[in-house]
Amino acid sequence: MNDDQPEEWFRNSSSTVWGVLSIGAAVAVIVVDAATGWHPETTAGGLLFALVAYAAFIRTKVGVSEGDFVLHHLYSTVRFPMAALESVSVGRTLGAYAGGRTFVSGAVGRPMREAVKGKREHKPLSNHADFVEERLNSLAQDARDRRRIKRDSDEQFALAEDIRRSWDWPLIAVTVAVAVLFAVLLVL
Repeated sequence: MNDDQPEEWFRNSSSTVWGVLSIGAAVAVIVVDAATGWHPETTAGGLLFALVAYAAFIRTKVGVSEGDFVLHHLYSTVRFPMAALESVSVGRTLGAYAGGRTFVSGAVGRPMREAVKGKREHKPLSNHADFVEERLNSLAQDARDRRRIKRDSDEQFALAEDIRRSWDWPLIAVTVAVAVLFAVLLVL
């Protein structure tokens, strides 16, 4: 159901930078190894590292798409209607609550220093984590208002029964294949 919900995606900008740096480092190791005398186990290890860095840093994100709240994890995606979202809070990781369940994502989070000290002031315009928390809670309230559903009502909990998880089988298959190849090359 589209539900006239705007499409928005959020990710921690530093995770993208770390992902690109990690993948770049893996490619650099592979290129240097190829230039100095190729070792297949180094290539397989570098490729495995790049795949895991992609899954952990670049693939993970949180957002709203087609009226659903969406969490892209390393190898899976969780979706449910935006109106089913009870609340979102961002600490070291993002916690989303729906249907009595908690869904956690490392895509958005606070720096360790800020998470330990706690929020001093709520500044959604100057702090990315505050902005994401405020925006997602606002979008959830808007979705409930459009459907005329009260927060913590039976209707909202009924929507939470539509929680769907899908797996990224191609990425899983490639990662497992490279991991097995890497292990075999190390043993040989």
